[in-house]
Amino acid sequence: EFGDQITLQLRKTSLVLECDNPNLPTDESNLAYQAAQLLREATGMENGVKITLRKRIPLAAGLAGGSSNAAAVLTGLNQLWQAGATPEQLGELAAKMGSDINFFLAGGAALCRSRGEQVEPIPCRLSAAVLLINPSFGIPTPWAYQHWAAAAPLTEPPTDSSLLRRGLAENDLDAVASSLYNSLEAPCLKKFPILRLLQDAMRAEGAAGALMSGSGATVFGLFANAQKAESAAQRIREEFGPSMWTQVTRLAGTAR
Repeated sequence: EFGDQITLQLRKTSLVLECDNPNLPTDESNLAYQAAQLLREATGMENGVKITLRKRIPLAAGLAGGSSNAAAVLTGLNQLWQAGATPEQLGELAAKMGSDINFFLAGGAALCRSRGEQVEPIPCRLSAAVLLINPSFGIPTPWAYQHWAAAAPLTEPPTDSSLLRRGLAENDLDAVASSLYNSLEAPCLKKFPILRLLQDAMRAEGAAGALMSGSGATVFGLFANAQKAESAAQRIREEFGPSMWTQVTRLAGTAR
C-alpha cells in the first residue's frame, strides 16, 4: 500500500530519469537509471525510456527504496521493450547492482543467503499493521556497514530462523515479534539514541515488536491492526515533535 511510484514511457533511444524529489540524483548513480542501462546492454535493445519517479520513501531511510525501484524498472522495462530477458537473466543483472534487488524481483517473504542474491521464497500468512517512523535524517549505508564490521566479533546473530519462519507461516505475530533481529542496529543505536527511544515508544503504545529497518534510520513497529498503529503514530509525533515522518502500512500475508 505504500511505496515509490514509477512510470515508464517509451522513447526512441534516450534514457531519461525524472524525480519529484530534487535531492535524489537522476544520473547514472541512480539504481533505477542503472537498471535501464544494464538491461539495454544485456539484451541489445536500442529503445529508450523516460522513467518518472514519484518519491514517497524517504532518502537513506533503510527501506530499500533504491533497490525496489531498480527491480521495478528491470521487470517493467523487460515488458515495455519486449526484451525477452528470463527471470534468471534479470536476477544476474540485479546482483550486479546490489545485494537486495533480487529480493524484490521475487516478491513476498523470502530467505536470502550469500550476500542477498540467493532468494528462497517462504510461506507468509502474517497479517499485521506496520508503523514506520523516520526521525527526519538518514544513515548512509556505507557508514552502517563499516561500523558493523568493526563490531562484528562482538555480535552474536541468531543461527536458527525456524521460529520466525513458523510465525510468518502461521500468522503468529508474537512469534515474529520475538524473532526480530538486525545486526546493523548496534552501531546505529549507539550513534543515534533516538532510534532506541522511538522503538521503546512504539512498544509502550502496543507494538508487538519494534526494530530498525535495514541500515536505518527508519524504525518500524508491528501492530495487530491499523487503528492501534495510527494511534501510536499520533502519540509519538506529539511526544517527539512534528519532524517525525510516520507512515502506517500493512504486512499482508500471501501463502506460497
